[in-house]
Amino acid sequence: MTLSDPDFAAVVLEANLAPSVHNTQPTRWLRVSEAEVRVRDVAERHLAIGDPTGRDAGVSHGAAIEGFVLACSAREIAATVSPSSNLSAGDVARITLSGGAAPDPLQPYVHVRRTYRGRFVPAAPNALDRIAEDRDVVVVRAKDGIAHVAAVYDTASLSSFRDQAFRAELLSWMRLSRQDPRWTRDGLNAQAMEMSGFEAAGAGVVLRPGVFEALDRLGVTAGFVAEAKVVCSAAGILLFHRPADESPLETGRRYYRLWLSITQSGLSAAPMAVLADDPKAASEMARSFSLPTGRRLITALRVGRAPERTLPPKPRLPVEELIG
Repeated sequence: MTLSDPDFAAVVLEANLAPSVHNTQPTRWLRVSEAEVRVRDVAERHLAIGDPTGRDAGVSHGAAIEGFVLACSAREIAATVSPSSNLSAGDVARITLSGGAAPDPLQPYVHVRRTYRGRFVPAAPNALDRIAEDRDVVVVRAKDGIAHVAAVYDTASLSSFRDQAFRAELLSWMRLSRQDPRWTRDGLNAQAMEMSGFEAAGAGVVLRPGVFEALDRLGVTAGFVAEAKVVCSAAGILLFHRPADESPLETGRRYYRLWLSITQSGLSAAPMAVLADDPKAASEMARSFSLPTGRRLITALRVGRAPERTLPPKPRLPVEELIG
């Protein structure tokens, strides 16, 4: 069984709904034959400062690949993934298509999964019970535990923002005005970051070189980057961990499935990546919450129930830029 050209385009669009670091969308798809697809990397969409080893890009590719597999399953097509050893040439993986797949139960949640970065509303006491059974997560539900995570997160975030190169790279992926032609295409727009127009305009000024440093000398930047109140509104914090020696592609596939499971439970999530990226923060998470030996903290997710509202389409690249 193979995919028609329109179905292939639809599968690629669905795969691209997967999360990627800073919404960079680095994955491309090349149809080699009716039964084979090559997954390609766009190096220009890597984060040279925030992701110097390319690991986060690899995790992003893995999530997109899992999205492709899920989309194929809805069409009763099996997609077998073979990671590539030719990364220097831009190849990430090869996908072989065949018939006989059963629809994956997580596939229907692909189109409703959303990142929610605002304050959560109260969730049912047992909202996280099913997710807590996942062996790849440690769930922090106690209020004092969540408050501790929030404090460590704010400290690590401030440290990251003090790195001028990191801040400049982040700002280059932030879309702070609806007049930005990239608002609906990629990156982190103000609406997705739960920023008002006033807050977005302010962020564009405060994050500039020199301005942030001047404000930091006055001791006011900690309040600017702090998210403790938002973090503490969560029903829980998920510390997502995987084997320390696992490939980024496999990690990304598992990460996407976890997030879809969160959606399946009627909840929303927002990543708190700095808790894994900052060595001191990662060490504190492992110590405080007894992460298993031999496992690596991949990221933390604050999870809860988002308020009911009408959401715009996710910022995504058009399909013609994703194929080839």
